[in-house]
Amino acid sequence: VVLYLFNLVLFTYSVTKYAWDMDPLHRYAGRLALRAIYFAKAISLVLQAMQIHIGVPHKSTLYRQFLTSSVSRINFLGFRLYRALPFLYELRCVLDWSCTTTSLTMYDWLKLEDIHASLFLVKCDVDLNRSTHQQGQRQSKMTKFCNGICLFWVLLCVIWAPMLMYSSGNPTNIANPIKDASARLDIQTISGRLTLFETTLCEKISWENLEGRGNLDPLGVLNAYNEKDIQLICCQSDASTVWLVPPVVKARFINSLKWNMDISFSWQFSRDRPKGKELVKYEIPIMYEDLPDNSEVINVFNGTSNSFTVFNVYPRYFRVTGSGDVRSLDQQSEDVSADIVLNRGNPEWWSFYDTDISDRHGCGEFPGPIAIIVSEETPQGIIGDTLSKFSIWGLYITFVLAVGRFIRLQCSDLRMRIPFENLPSCDRLMAICEDIYAARAAGDLDVEEVLYWTLVKIYRTPHMLLGYTQPD
Repeated sequence: VVLYLFNLVLFTYSVTKYAWDMDPLHRYAGRLALRAIYFAKAISLVLQAMQIHIGVPHKSTLYRQFLTSSVSRINFLGFRLYRALPFLYELRCVLDWSCTTTSLTMYDWLKLEDIHASLFLVKCDVDLNRSTHQQGQRQSKMTKFCNGICLFWVLLCVIWAPMLMYSSGNPTNIANPIKDASARLDIQTISGRLTLFETTLCEKISWENLEGRGNLDPLGVLNAYNEKDIQLICCQSDASTVWLVPPVVKARFINSLKWNMDISFSWQFSRDRPKGKELVKYEIPIMYEDLPDNSEVINVFNGTSNSFTVFNVYPRYFRVTGSGDVRSLDQQSEDVSADIVLNRGNPEWWSFYDTDISDRHGCGEFPGPIAIIVSEETPQGIIGDTLSKFSIWGLYITFVLAVGRFIRLQCSDLRMRIPFENLPSCDRLMAICEDIYAARAAGDLDVEEVLYWTLVKIYRTPHMLLGYTQPD
């Protein structure tokens, strides 16, 4: 009673603390979790009440198992499902051995349980299937459909389901446009890194609302994609942050520019899905041959010049995959070159001007960073959000290969199982197993061990196994 009351108090405290500390943004999921917790607790109380009402099982029935108590189609399918569940059968065997008085070692116990389980499955197959089959009778079409055609389609679904989840033909896919975008240009030396240009003021324009789309895509790179998934990103040419660097830091950085210099440009995009990967980033270092001369950058920092030019800063076209990766859409498409300008004033700020100042990109006469984004559709709902967290390789490794390995284990080395599965009758062997259980329940451990080694001897001797499995 004390243990039950302690458990009830601990449960009530834990659930109350969970509900009290719940994030308001996760209130809907929290309600579902609380309902599941209370439902599980209600089932636990019902089972405890049934145990109190019925009482503890008698000692003579302890060796009996619920699913193997009788041969029926329901027990057969239930026992196969119970054995297929990961670790459930092993946990039950280990816990039973730990809590039962026995003379067998744990591995001998596991061998006995495996023998009894295989004999029960053989008995179910003999009584439910082979007893009604006449010699020479062909298999019915219903049996072929249930066991063959259905299994064939299940295997096809297992193989192709991950590919379907990431294909454009997935019926559960919905549009997943870019909600927010930002761009940044960094310069790095041995002294560290400074951000020259950064802007979060980027306009997202749907491809369907643009005029003159042929001028925006002269090479036809976007013809293979759905127009609803394409957006034009137009960022302002002036940085959204001012240039505030102490003179001492600037002097040290100018001195380090004489030795080496690297410039990198990065895009950052935000979407609604997939969960956990709403924010994606694309950063690429600029090639050495496309960098400006060190002296040009030093002159801008010293104030003797206002700008320098960087070539091939980033590709014009991007593709954001359903799994949350950012990739260049076409390696043959044009790359963006830009003039990086330091505007003198109080305070100072940087500007990024696309060198293609024509209006064919639809972002004005003096555009800043421009990108054309293909944001792929993603699955919706709980299943879609869960599967979108994994890449297609992750799904194949954890799902397809696991299922394939399980099926391969069921179909491989069948010839080695013939002496132990194709038995005309297994009543005598099952009787020995039940006698072992009965001796254990009665506390007669000498009889338990003698019967166990008798069973092992039968399995080790082919002619004895053949004699014990002959029908009456």
